[in-house]
Amino acid sequence: MLARVVLLTYRNRTVDLSKLEPKQIGVLVLAAPFVLLGASGWTEQLLFTTPSPTKYLLTVITPIIAAIVALAPSPFLVFVGAAVFVAPAATLNVSFFGVSFQALVVACLLAGIPLLLGLTKPVGKSALSAVLPYMLVLAAIPAARGSNVWEPVSIGLYAAAVVFLCARAIKQHGGLLVVLCSSLTSLLLQAALAIWEFQTRSEFDVYTGTIRSTSDYFFDFQSQPRPTGTYSDPISLGTALVAAIPVGIAAVYILLQRGKRLAATGVVVALAVIGVGLALSLSRMASLGALASLVAIVLFAPRGARGRMAAMSGGLLAVLLLGAITLGGPSLLERASSVSDPTARGVVTADGDRDREFLWNLALETGLEHPVTGVGVGNLNKVLLAHAPGSSASTHAHSVYLQIFSESGVLGIGALALLLGAVGMDLRRARARAPVLTAGLAGAVVALCIAAVTDVVTIRYVAVATTIAPILGLVVGLAGQDADDRSR
Repeated sequence: MLARVVLLTYRNRTVDLSKLEPKQIGVLVLAAPFVLLGASGWTEQLLFTTPSPTKYLLTVITPIIAAIVALAPSPFLVFVGAAVFVAPAATLNVSFFGVSFQALVVACLLAGIPLLLGLTKPVGKSALSAVLPYMLVLAAIPAARGSNVWEPVSIGLYAAAVVFLCARAIKQHGGLLVVLCSSLTSLLLQAALAIWEFQTRSEFDVYTGTIRSTSDYFFDFQSQPRPTGTYSDPISLGTALVAAIPVGIAAVYILLQRGKRLAATGVVVALAVIGVGLALSLSRMASLGALASLVAIVLFAPRGARGRMAAMSGGLLAVLLLGAITLGGPSLLERASSVSDPTARGVVTADGDRDREFLWNLALETGLEHPVTGVGVGNLNKVLLAHAPGSSASTHAHSVYLQIFSESGVLGIGALALLLGAVGMDLRRARARAPVLTAGLAGAVVALCIAAVTDVVTIRYVAVATTIAPILGLVVGLAGQDADDRSR
C-alpha cells in the first residue's frame, strides 16, 4: 500500500514509490532529514548569523524543492517556475557563510543546467529573436555615450533570461501551465500583501521578516497609505499586477471551455484579489491600462468567443470596483476623479502632476536638442538636476517613451518600435495556435504600454522587468511553436 502513495501529481501523471529510480529515492532519503533539521531551526542557526522568518522558510523549502526536482518529469520546469515566482523579489539577497546570492540568479542558473546539457527543446523562430540584433545595434551608440550603462544593461539581461527560459518552457509538456501558475501565484501573493499593508498601515520586510508602521511615505495619498508589496513603490506594484488581469480572464475562459469549473473559480478569486491590490496601489495609469486591456482582450478574442469574454470582463470589473471601493473608500474615489484633469485646482496631487508635466517637457526638449542619439543612457538625470528645481539623483522623465527619446534619440525610439512591432507580429503568429490565450497576452501588452506613459518602472527596476518578462516569454514561445508547425 505504501508503494502506491502518490508523491507528485503532474498533469494527471503520478509518481509512486514502486516506480522511483534509485537516484530519486536517494534524494528523498537525503532530503527528509534536512527538512526536519530546517523545521527545527537548526539549519537556520548554522547558516545565518541573523535569523528571520524568510531565512527559516528558505531552510525548510530548499530540501523540499530538491525532492520535487528529483521526482518531477522535467526539473527544468521546476526551476523556471521558481524563477518566475521569485521575480517580484529579484533583488533579495541571501547570504550563505558570508557569500551573497540573489534568489532570481540562483533559479536562472539552475534552470540553465538542463539547457547546457541539451535536455530541452529549442525555441522556434520568432519575430522578436529576428529583430533583436538590430535593436542591439541601434542601442549601442546611445549606450556608448552613457554614464551609467550597467544598470539598464543588467535589467535587460535579467529580463531577457526570464523571457528565454519561459519561451523554452513552452516547448516542454506542461510548460505553459507551469509559467502561468507560477506567475499568477506570485502576483496573488503580492496583491494579498498589498491589501494587508493597506489595512494595517504597515510594511513587511521580506528579508528580515520584521513589520514596521509606515507614516509620511512619499507616495502616500493624503493620509492614506499606498501599498508596495515587495516592490520599491506602489507604481511598480500596480504595473506588475495589471498584466495578470487580461491573461487571467483568458485562463478562466479556457478552463470553463474544458469543464474545469473549480480551477476557473480559483482563478477568478485570484483575479479579484489581484484587481483589488491594483486599485489600492492608486496607480492611475496602471488602472487605465487594466480597463484598456479588458477592451483589448475582447477585440483580439476569436469572433465566437467575444460575447462571453465581454461578459466575463464586465462581471470581473464590477466585482473589482465593488471590492476596491469597499476597501479604498473616499481616497480611491478622489484619486480616480483626478484622472480627467490631474492638475486642476483642488486636486490634492496637482502640484506633483505639474512637476511631472515640467519633467515631460524638459525630457522632450532634451531629446529634440539631441535627436539622433539623445544625451546618452543615464545622462538625463544630469539635465534634470541642472534645470528642474527639487530634482534628486533618482529623478527621471516619468515616461518610458520620453526617457528613451531623451537619452537615446530616434535610435532608441527605433529600437523600441522594433520591439513593439516584433511583439505584434509574434502575437499574430501565436493567435493561430492559442487564440484565446493570445488575446489575454495582447491585453497585457496593451496595459503595459499604457502604464509606461507616465512612469519608467518597467525599464528602471529589475523586479518589475522580470515580473512582466513571462508575458513576452509566452508570446515568443507560442509564436515559435506556430513557426515550427508551419515549417513541417
